[in-house]
Amino acid sequence: MKILCPVDGSDFSRLLIQGVGTVFRNRVKEIVLLHVLPAGHSGKRRVPKHQQAASWPALSEKMTRASNKLLHGHVERLKVVLNQAGTSQVASLKTMVMKGDVSDGILRASEKMDADCIAVGSRGMSDVPGYLLGSVSRKVVTHASCSVFMVKGEVVVPLPVLLALDGSKASKQAMRKLITWLDPDEVAIHVVSVVPEKITDLGLEVLGKTQAKALMAPVRKQTQLLLAESRKNFLKAGFQVDTEFLEGNPRTQIVETAQRLKTQLVCVGSKGLSGIERFTLGSVSDWVSTYSPSSVFVLRH
Repeated sequence: MKILCPVDGSDFSRLLIQGVGTVFRNRVKEIVLLHVLPAGHSGKRRVPKHQQAASWPALSEKMTRASNKLLHGHVERLKVVLNQAGTSQVASLKTMVMKGDVSDGILRASEKMDADCIAVGSRGMSDVPGYLLGSVSRKVVTHASCSVFMVKGEVVVPLPVLLALDGSKASKQAMRKLITWLDPDEVAIHVVSVVPEKITDLGLEVLGKTQAKALMAPVRKQTQLLLAESRKNFLKAGFQVDTEFLEGNPRTQIVETAQRLKTQLVCVGSKGLSGIERFTLGSVSDWVSTYSPSSVFVLRH
């Protein structure tokens, strides 16, 4: 497993380092720590034009040294976390410095290294301004081609994990990835599947409760079979697991269940909706990553 871990000098990056080392320490093979120097930090506007040619190389070198120092500090922190599991000899630790737009830099770096996962820290911008303006973590979750691990707070083991399945190809792939990437000795998995409210009030009025219930019966049965299959697969892999059947709006049910169970990590598969589908229908993974109080793992193929 290869993880790209973008960091800066904030406390969120320290939480990110701790979270990555804790969750994946027994499965990760390579971690690349990335620091992106935003384009706005070039300093060119602060220097008169006649001085730019002479001062810019020195300023660029100074920023690069600061980035390398920052990355070195995070490497040492990550070594401490990995050493707690005895995996420091297994995981390869590398560093990378890029310049430009932060979110674009993260996405370009993930493609370059063919990352399995991007790990990002989140400042929890779930209010209206944060939702409208977006954040680096939100942009990465939306546009990344690989899985994204969004750390929102401290992550410790034993780790309670909530996995949402819906029977789609994406969610089944998510289950397989978790079995491969997580350590069964350090996590307890609670699998939920939500039967959405497909029958509207008008439909209930036309069909009646009896017919509406009959219409949804095959969906409920399929969901129960899905939960039984997931439980069997996780038990076979040595995980502690239980399951729960839910009804309602999948997005809100997942977030509310995470709050109720005080889950540290919520895992969802992403269907990779197109731009127009994402705008008109919304994405469960986008919603959960924005509004979940817990850290979120969006799993992609």
